[in-house]
Amino acid sequence: WRHEGVQMVGDLVVLTNCLTTGYKNEEIGLVVKTEQVGQLFTLYWIIMSDGVEVPFWDSEFEVLDEGWRSNNNS
Repeated sequence: WRHEGVQMVGDLVVLTNCLTTGYKNEEIGLVVKTEQVGQLFTLYWIIMSDGVEVPFWDSEFEVLDEGWRSNNNS
């Protein structure tokens, strides 16, 4: 129910390797903007369920594809 790919504004994401923000893995958020940091890195600003926009590296989340609900039993 997850896929790798270029993260775009509007992508629904799930946290998978969250180490620094205090949010837990498996929390869901929405990419609201990106910020280039130097030539090699991009920060992804994700609005979380509590309404806070939080910066994440791409290694901290995965994009959910359109079929994730049908494959998730919860």
